[in-house]
Amino acid sequence: MRTLLTKQQRTEFLRENWKIETLNFKWTTSRARDSYGYNICTLKGFRGNKIASTCGGGYDMKGTVFGDMINKYFAHELKKLSSKDFYGLSHYNPNAKTCKRRFLKRATSNTKTYVDGGCGFDSMRRILEKIGYKIQFVNETKNSSTYILKSN
Repeated sequence: MRTLLTKQQRTEFLRENWKIETLNFKWTTSRARDSYGYNICTLKGFRGNKIASTCGGGYDMKGTVFGDMINKYFAHELKKLSSKDFYGLSHYNPNAKTCKRRFLKRATSNTKTYVDGGCGFDSMRRILEKIGYKIQFVNETKNSSTYILKSN
């Protein structure tokens, strides 16, 4: 598959962002007053630094925090992708006058591009692979799953 980033760009990105090379998805239960008993999914990087978290249930929480990580670190690359090719990718134009043109297939200078991780972990994995990275499963315990971010 042809990727957006070159091998040199991918290697340089991983060298600069070594803290997200190890992705650890942790599951806990909320003890907060308004959300007591809700599930919490937290994505942590190397040395336990928090990348993203979500609370609730009824949707793909693992995909949501993974999508938040993609939005944070690969915003520029997402603009180069077509939303018709990838489920969960949106190019939203808030300046559109009519409802028909608010969501576009391609990004423009006016669009806000993002991925909705609630569409599924596998959809986020496909988007990440198109950018030029893959995640390799390492292990899984009762409360966590660990992956390694690698260059394709």
